[in-house]
Amino acid sequence: MSAGAGDRARVVVVTGATGATGRATSAALLARGETIVAVGRDEATLAGLRDELAGAGDGVLETRVCDLLDAEAVRVLAQDVVSAHGGVDALFHLVGGWRGGKAFTESTDDDWRWLSGNLVDTLRHTTLALHDHLLASGRGRVAIIGAAGASAPTAGNAAYASAKAAAQTWVGALADSFGAAEATPGSAAAVGVVKWIGSGRTATSPARIADWLVGLLDADAAALNGTSVPLWDAPAAEKLDPA
Repeated sequence: MSAGAGDRARVVVVTGATGATGRATSAALLARGETIVAVGRDEATLAGLRDELAGAGDGVLETRVCDLLDAEAVRVLAQDVVSAHGGVDALFHLVGGWRGGKAFTESTDDDWRWLSGNLVDTLRHTTLALHDHLLASGRGRVAIIGAAGASAPTAGNAAYASAKAAAQTWVGALADSFGAAEATPGSAAAVGVVKWIGSGRTATSPARIADWLVGLLDADAAALNGTSVPLWDAPAAEKLDPA
């Protein structure tokens, strides 16, 4: 059910909103009439997002600058969003990035710090700051985009695959927290898994990811919670088990 069908608009926080997937997701949410809080690192790229999506739908687009590596800044962001809107209904955490090499021994400390910060710490900070508000929503949704390589790591991808695996494990723990909630059930956390984002036989387009994310808003929470869903055209043998 969309906001235009009599249901109040969801308040959806989209992190990594200025990337290709974040832009596609924000556009799809606007088309549904939702309220989007798009989070980015600098005002210039967020201004470009506002210009690009002006008139894209009946929803509301707000933007916030926040360093998601700063836990206190994220807590302030969460308080600001809740104060402005009375709550939060979803977090689509789309912060990404890749570093790697051709050999296992090419993995560096700098690579690990960068990857673990962007892929894991930003997720930890946002989910910890928004957890209680998402639970109170009664229809809270959290999703990230995982990597197929996390379960099939290669030598040159050691740091990236490890960081992705940690992020997916964190979402699994969040799903367990949501599933254990008795006072306000109905929230769910899930992982959409890709091989890579782009175009091509094994790629997943930003538009397909956006469609999947938007569909989570109306999905059954109990069936969704804790799942990992392949977002490429995987043969049956490649279907993934729940996170």
